[in-house]
Amino acid sequence: MTPEQERLLTEINEDFEGYHDSVNRNLRITHMPSGPGFRLRDLDKYEVFLDSSPAEQTKFIASVHPDEIKFFEELQLARVEYEIAEGHQ
Repeated sequence: MTPEQERLLTEINEDFEGYHDSVNRNLRITHMPSGPGFRLRDLDKYEVFLDSSPAEQTKFIASVHPDEIKFFEELQLARVEYEIAEGHQ
């Protein structure tokens, strides 16, 4: 790898990390779960889900594809972890 390629790769990774941190802050989560269910285009959907009531979240999870259930449960957990870390509980 040339020095220029290495520099560009480092810059891309730093930009991604900044974007990732911003997404987590905006969604008020400690981390973004990965795996079935995650789609970058659905960030607005995740925000609505996380800001809904527990009953609405339960109803929503019951309606998703079985492969996506774990993702949304992990998303809920990431919000709880964020709230605990920020002292919002």
